[in-house]
Amino acid sequence: MREHAYGRSPEEAISDVMKWMYQRGIVQVRGGNASIVDRENGIVYMSPTGLPRPLLKAEHIAVLDLQGAVIKGRPTSEWRMHLYLYRHQPHALAAVHAHPKALLTLTYRGQSLDPSLLSEAGIQVTCIGHVPYIRPGTEELALAVAREAARGCNVIVLERHGALVWSPHTIYHALDLLEAIEDLAWITLHLHL
Repeated sequence: MREHAYGRSPEEAISDVMKWMYQRGIVQVRGGNASIVDRENGIVYMSPTGLPRPLLKAEHIAVLDLQGAVIKGRPTSEWRMHLYLYRHQPHALAAVHAHPKALLTLTYRGQSLDPSLLSEAGIQVTCIGHVPYIRPGTEELALAVAREAARGCNVIVLERHGALVWSPHTIYHALDLLEAIEDLAWITLHLHL
């Protein structure tokens, strides 16, 4: 699986998406993460830890096997969350995790999302899972996310943390869904002002 989508390698696609999430303002300069699983070869491509998102290049992308052994690079501290997702949701091929401001504000206010308010969300969302606050990077968080993904939820809201969104298609599709969820959260907030 050297070519992922649109003629881009998995490493190039992750680099693209991380830059775009930073430009969109849904991650901080070193925040958020993304991954692509190559199920045929049993490996996962993943954004690295600590590097500024606008400067990411394909050669910075980490590679792990599905058991978590690092093959190349330094993966995000959220590596468990991505691996557990792929282990528990066989349809997932790519995932993005971000800290969207409107979504976080909405969850702080105790409001939920209604995907039917926005056609892009209504069409793409299978269900919205919710995980109470659990310290980032922990196995406990990874297991909680995996449970929601196993239920079929392709959007998982992480209280006080953000969201993890996965796609059965491409990482670009996962980003599109994440952006639709953030737009939906923004609309919901303004409807309730």
